Amino acid sequence: MTGRVEKGIAGKFTVCGGGHTYLCAAKGKLKADGEIYIGDIVAFDEKERIVTKVFKRKNYLVRPYVANIDLIVIVLAPVPEPDFLLSDKMIINAIMMDIEPIICVNKSDLGDGALALRAEKNYAETVKIIHTSATNGDIAELTAILGNKTVCLAGQSAVGKTSVINALLNKEIGKVGALSEKLQRGKHTTRHSEIFTFEGALIIDTSGFSEFKMPLINPSELTEYYADFTEYGERCRYKGCSHISEDDCAVKDAVSSGAIFKERYDRYVELYRQMKEDWKNRFD
Repeated sequence: MTGRVEKGIAGKFTVCGGGHTYLCAAKGKLKADGEIYIGDIVAFDEKERIVTKVFKRKNYLVRPYVANIDLIVIVLAPVPEPDFLLSDKMIINAIMMDIEPIICVNKSDLGDGALALRAEKNYAETVKIIHTSATNGDIAELTAILGNKTVCLAGQSAVGKTSVINALLNKEIGKVGALSEKLQRGKHTTRHSEIFTFEGALIIDTSGFSEFKMPLINPSELTEYYADFTEYGERCRYKGCSHISEDDCAVKDAVSSGAIFKERYDRYVELYRQMKEDWKNRFD
């Protein structure tokens, strides 16, 4: 039979196929390689309950390990302190995989609106931004974008991903994460990725994380993932300008004039530095 992997825990995979749900193990090389992602379309033996093949993916992410995604909703909240560099990396990885990235500012009922403004300054030119308050049931902007798509919710721990899904489904599907009072960062509550159905959409809840390893790419290609730099980059003096140290760089001029948000540009420089180091050491 053919089905979709909806959950995976400790080497066991919940597969939905033919209107039924099966708890399956992986076979042979699939088991050894750990090459089964949530969202994979697989072939499995109905009687033996063994996954025998993973069909070709249209895309995938490795943090979280999910496949065949239409949208990735990157959830931010006033607390814990948002990591915008982490968001940048997820957005770039999504674009590389032809997945539409969306920024969701959750817990919009908290604070003074500073996070929403900061998100607008960082991403309004390149990424759709929506706002939710899961505890208040305010999820209208999220439901409006779901349609019949496969949507992955991702981000740091305790930003409210599970709370958002609880609000969507109008039931509690998992424990809601709390904050470490000492460290003011999220405690991991969701331990695995799992697919839930909301009307025509498939929603994937994922475990929170604080680090994200970018796929290896030539740092000279980084500007291709910054659409808001393109207009200015075309006016740079040097073709292939990195917008880092060159003279007569229109992107740096745009940063100086405020046309490009300096905080976003500073993270671009840091990410370029990291990628350059990784590229230099790629054969080590």
